[in-house]
Amino acid sequence: MSEPTPYPDPAPQAPSPLISTDPAPASFDATEQPPSAGRPPFLPDPSLDGMPAGIEEPFAPPSDAWRRVSPKLTTVKRINASAWLLPPTVAGSLAIWFLLDSVKWAAFGVAAAGLIWWLWLWLRAPRVVAAYGWAQRDNDLCVVSGLMFKSLTIVPFGRMQTIKVTAGPLLRARGLANVEFVTASASTDASVPGMPADEAKELRDLMIELSDAEGSGL
Repeated sequence: MSEPTPYPDPAPQAPSPLISTDPAPASFDATEQPPSAGRPPFLPDPSLDGMPAGIEEPFAPPSDAWRRVSPKLTTVKRINASAWLLPPTVAGSLAIWFLLDSVKWAAFGVAAAGLIWWLWLWLRAPRVVAAYGWAQRDNDLCVVSGLMFKSLTIVPFGRMQTIKVTAGPLLRARGLANVEFVTASASTDASVPGMPADEAKELRDLMIELSDAEGSGL
């Protein structure tokens, strides 16, 4: 009887592209999800990078991460100035004109003063907004503001007690928010107005994380 003919060994096949041949990871954290599974990573507006206008020592502590506030805040400031200044000016001028016959000329003075003040605030608003700036450093947050009277506030992460994010109708309509940092001492409180809403949220979460790391426990 003849011996059976052995079958040749099958040729090696390339692995299927749908099956991974890599070893499985040692562990998997269910809280860690790829960026595609959640919201996209936050990317700050590059146009707001850089130091605020007119900043100089001693109001410019060294930092490579200076940020400015949104120029959209200019419109909000102009609308606010118009809302609280123009109606009283008009009402006062009309009241003097119709109720005080002997000094009707004073109505023109009130109207002129109110108009000049409103025009000054209107033209000054872009410079005020451009002077706002903030910078995050290793252990603190720097906030600078002001034109004629400049102010620099340095808030250590470990002293933060409360972080407030606020926005009125005008700010929300422009996609902005204010971020306020409350510390153990009222004299060291600081606020950054007119930040893009997404950036305000990221700064809020970051400050909470850093404050917890420093032991303040927001």
